[in-house]
Amino acid sequence: MYINYGLNDEKKGWVAAWHEDATQAGSYVLTLQTSTGAVIHAIEKQLSEEQIDELMRTVPKDSTGI
Repeated sequence: MYINYGLNDEKKGWVAAWHEDATQAGSYVLTLQTSTGAVIHAIEKQLSEEQIDELMRTVPKDSTGI
């Protein structure tokens, strides 16, 4: 699953894993792989219902929460 991220959503990254943010209900911590191959973590708060459905169906949940 690809998402846009960054200050103005100018970057695109592949979501490799996710888990729910324990500090904010409805937020997800996403592990992203960038186009350059770097792996980053980001809290994404603006997921649409469709994106949440796709995330849960197609991307493995990070059970470790790290």
